[in-house]
Amino acid sequence: MSPKIVYNSTAYMVVEFILFYVFFPFIANRFLDGWYKIIPLALIAIFFLFLLLRDPSFDRRVLTRFDKDYLGKSIGRMIVITLLLVWFTWWIFPELFFLYPVENFKSYVITFFLYPVASVFPQEIIYRVYYFHRYHRVIPEKYLLMLSNAFIFGLTHFIYANWVAPIATFFAGWIFLYNYYKTRSLLNVSLEHYLYGLIMFTIGFGYFFQ
Repeated sequence: MSPKIVYNSTAYMVVEFILFYVFFPFIANRFLDGWYKIIPLALIAIFFLFLLLRDPSFDRRVLTRFDKDYLGKSIGRMIVITLLLVWFTWWIFPELFFLYPVENFKSYVITFFLYPVASVFPQEIIYRVYYFHRYHRVIPEKYLLMLSNAFIFGLTHFIYANWVAPIATFFAGWIFLYNYYKTRSLLNVSLEHYLYGLIMFTIGFGYFFQ
C-alpha cells in the first residue's frame, strides 16, 4: 500500500486527529509552562503547512487571499463583541480589568508583536486551514464539521488550566470558522483573531490565556 493511500485513509486521519489535536496539546500542558507551550503549536503548524503545500488539491490562494469587503462587513460584529467583552470583564472579573497593561506594560507591548506570529497564525493554520481542508473528507456534513472544530478548539485551551479559556474559545471558534468559511482566507481570519486577542489582553481577559 502506497504512503499516499495510507495518508488519505480514514483510519490514518482519525489517528492523526487524536495525535495532533488531543494528545500533543495535553502533553504540552503536562510538561511545558508559559510561552514554552507555543513550541509544539508552532512545530505542528509548520508541519501542517508543509503537508498542505505538497497537496495538489489544496488551494494555495487561501494563504494569501484577503477579502476587504468581508472585513468591512465584520466591523459591526467586532464592535459589538468588543463592547460585550469589556462589559463582561468589568462585571465578572473587575480585579483583572486593564490589569495586564498597567502592571506589566513591557510584556504587554511584546505581546502586540509576538502574539500573531507565535499564536494566531499557527492556530489558524492548524484549526482552520488544515482542519477544514483535511477533515471534510471524514465529516462531510458542513455544520457537524463546524461543531467539531469549535469543540476541539475549545478543548485544546484546557492547557491553560482554567474553565474560562475553553468556554471562551469554543464561542470564539464559531466566529473564526464563520470568517474562514466566508472568505477562505488565512489573512482575514488571522486578522480578526489577532484583534480580539489584543482586546482581551488589553482589558485583562487575556489573564486566562497566559
